Amino acid sequence: MTVSSKISKRRKTKQSDGSVDYAAKRAEVLRIAAKLFKEQGFQATKLADIAREAGLDRATIYYYTGSKEELFHETVEGVLDACIDAATELHADASLRSIERLHSIFVSLMISYEENYPATFVYIQEQMHQVGSEETAWAQEIMKKTRSFDQMLLGFIRGAMDEGDLRNDVPVRLVENALFGMLNWTHRWFIPGRAMTGRQVAEAFWSIFTNGMAEEAAPARSNRSAARH
Repeated sequence: MTVSSKISKRRKTKQSDGSVDYAAKRAEVLRIAAKLFKEQGFQATKLADIAREAGLDRATIYYYTGSKEELFHETVEGVLDACIDAATELHADASLRSIERLHSIFVSLMISYEENYPATFVYIQEQMHQVGSEETAWAQEIMKKTRSFDQMLLGFIRGAMDEGDLRNDVPVRLVENALFGMLNWTHRWFIPGRAMTGRQVAEAFWSIFTNGMAEEAAPARSNRSAARH
């Protein structure tokens, strides 16, 4: 048995034995990997970089992961599965209107971005470049899940149009790009713990999307202001 295969065997044993310390350290490695993938990009990040940030040497890191690809895969898949589960649950709730489903998943996504920071942003930042360029079975499965989630979002939008809660003279795909594009762009500037929470950002975006930025009530406000003076 080679050294690498021995390490791999020991890693799998550790992962299955339920050790709290091992699980905590591996979670830290995963968090550090997500942070570096976001800051440096997946391609530029080396496993040695992750090991150094985690306080591990080049050999010890292999007790926690077989490769940086493994860490990236886990980061991406965990986030995507949670999003799909949330959308599926909303779709199954017959008491909700489509606009309510759309609003709920929209806010949930931004809260997820905050709670799983920076893992979710890694997916947004890398999916078109890294996942989309892979031809592995894993990459194909991720793209399949992404398309499934996308269809659920489009379904919510179409439903809201059919039910009269959204205008229906704009292409569904354009509406989706406008709405969720606002969220996805937050990977360039949003950092948890600053001025606004994830929920506050989402609700502000939602208000802009559903009400528009036109100041239709401006004359009325101006009249009230004049009356006070």
